[in-house]
Amino acid sequence: MSSEEAPRPVGMHRPQRAAECFAEHSAAEKDRLKSFGDVFDEALFDEAVDLVLRKLQRMEDEGQA
Repeated sequence: MSSEEAPRPVGMHRPQRAAECFAEHSAAEKDRLKSFGDVFDEALFDEAVDLVLRKLQRMEDEGQA
């Protein structure tokens, strides 16, 4: 271990990846928006989430996220 690395406390989990965080947030946001009734376009929301998740996954694969 280099002098710049700080040891992690026992039991500390790895940080979530950006795509995982966004997916969790999106699921909660979708549930919240659905409560507004027919104002919410679920298909459009799902398309937008899918687009962002694909971009985040690509960035993660390249080490940028």
